[in-house]
Amino acid sequence: MSAAIIILLILAILLVIFTLQNSFEITIHLFFWELPDVPLVLLILCCVLLGYIIAAVFFYPRTWKLKKDYRQAVKQIPKPEVEEAEKPGPEGFEFDDEEDEKSGFFSE
Repeated sequence: MSAAIIILLILAILLVIFTLQNSFEITIHLFFWELPDVPLVLLILCCVLLGYIIAAVFFYPRTWKLKKDYRQAVKQIPKPEVEEAEKPGPEGFEFDDEEDEKSGFFSE
């Protein structure tokens, strides 16, 4: 099993334990509204989800701008000019084209 699956299983087990321990119901009073018999675990999970959404909405424009600035900075960096060096032959051996063909390995 991969580590991600194991971590997800552990988190799921912890969520079930959290749900069972906070299963009693409460009444929520918000301004002029009253919500009776709301499970505490549902309220806590909704608050966590709402906090995540608010943080994502607040920080998304900043991360978008930083990514745009990074791409522009990368484009402005001059690429080093690489001179064409002699490329080695296959397997790293250099072949000399100037050798006399008669003195080669396959000469008769």
